Amino acid sequence: MSPGVSTTTRAIVFAPMLSWLALLVLLALTIALAYVPLGRLNLIVALAIASLKDAIVVLIFMELIHAKAVHRLAAAIGILWLVFLFLLMFSDYLSRPR
Repeated sequence: MSPGVSTTTRAIVFAPMLSWLALLVLLALTIALAYVPLGRLNLIVALAIASLKDAIVVLIFMELIHAKAVHRLAAAIGILWLVFLFLLMFSDYLSRPR
């Protein structure tokens, strides 16, 4: 260990750097996926990669992993609200005559 650098400082620097590298790897995977013909599976894999990127950003960069329960609840309610709005939008779209 370097003199003058505590383990707390290393942890503060290490987590964002590791998550940034993970985001770069997932970005490269997303770009590579655009050139691989997987048919219907392409959308599922792309959404799974996007969900992983979203989870990294929310947990590490927004520090929700160390947040209080009420903050986690607020984030979960926000996600549920977004899902609800998308469901309403898709139900409206599917109910219209073609």
